[in-house]
Amino acid sequence: MNKVALIGLLASLGALPVGAFAADIDLLGKTSSTITATVSAPNNLLVTSDTGGWFDQGLQMSQPGGWDSPYEVQARLKIVSTERDFQVRLDEPLELRNASNAAQVFQQAKVELSAEGQAPKALAVATATAFQNPVQNVAGEDSIGYYGLAVSAYPPAGTFKDTSGTYTGVLSLTFEPVISNP
Repeated sequence: MNKVALIGLLASLGALPVGAFAADIDLLGKTSSTITATVSAPNNLLVTSDTGGWFDQGLQMSQPGGWDSPYEVQARLKIVSTERDFQVRLDEPLELRNASNAAQVFQQAKVELSAEGQAPKALAVATATAFQNPVQNVAGEDSIGYYGLAVSAYPPAGTFKDTSGTYTGVLSLTFEPVISNP
C-alpha cells in the first residue's frame, strides 16, 4: 500500500460516526473471586541463658578438686523451639590458652550438653548431636526446654608456678532445628 492510499483509508475511517465502534459487551461466567491469606508464626530456635539473657561476662572455670582434677564450669541454657528436634555441634575445638604464654594450653577440653534430668551428651566438631525439647503444653506454641552446658579441661603440664596465669578461649556452638515431616 502506498502512502496516498493509506492516508485516504485513515481519512475515510475518521469520517465514520463514533457510535459505529460502540457495542454492548456482556460478561459471562465468574466475575468475582475470594482471596485468603494465612499468617503463620515464624519457626523459632532461641538459645539464651536460663534467665533469657546471655553470658556477657563469659564463663569462669574453677578447679573444685585437687591439682590433678580438671577445671570446670556449668551453665544453664533455655531453648525455645518451634520444632522439638534440634542438633548441636562445636564449630571448632575448644582451646584455653595462657594470655601471657600461648604455648601453654589446657588439655583434654570436653564440652557436654544435657537436657534436664537426662545424661549429658558430648559435643564434637563436625558431628551434630541430636536433642529434643519437651512437648508443648498448648498445640501450636513453641516448646521450652532447659539444658545444662558443662565444660571441663585439665591444666597444662607443669608446676603451678610455671603454668599460673589467665587462660582464655572461645566456645563456639551451632544450634540447628531439625524439621520433621507432619
